[in-house]
Amino acid sequence: GLWGLVNNAGIALPTAPNEWLTKDDFVKVLDVNLIGLIEVTLSLLPLVRQARGLASVMGRVSFFGRGYCVSEFGVEAFSDSLR
Repeated sequence: GLWGLVNNAGIALPTAPNEWLTKDDFVKVLDVNLIGLIEVTLSLLPLVRQARGLASVMGRVSFFGRGYCVSEFGVEAFSDSLR
């Protein structure tokens, strides 16, 4: 069975005030940090459920403008929906 699933791949750049960033800057980060996490989790979801475990980190506080915080709030929401 599954002992653990760590979704740790992620990128945090570019980091700048939101008005300096483009949509593509956000999409790049969301694709890795959120969509990638969802794809991996869904592919292993039967084993995650069998192991009775699910956790997420950092999706409660938004810092300086960037896609990273947006992606982490998405991770938190996705994890909550699985719980």
